[in-house]
Amino acid sequence: MYQIIKDKLRALPRTKCAKCGSVKCYTNPMAKCFGCGRKFCFDHITGGVELKGQNPNEELKDVCDFCLPKLKA
Repeated sequence: MYQIIKDKLRALPRTKCAKCGSVKCYTNPMAKCFGCGRKFCFDHITGGVELKGQNPNEELKDVCDFCLPKLKA
């Protein structure tokens, strides 16, 4: 790979968890909150939530702890 391309890739910001600040890598994936859109590591997000008014054949959502009471009720 050319050095110019390597430098552009290094300059891209790395995704961090909105709560703990850990960096995304292959051992620490991130999920996007359905409510606020921020990204969290799997330790700080609730996955597989069925929201109020959701059809039974829709995909289950990932929701952070802050948005969970608003969207679930």
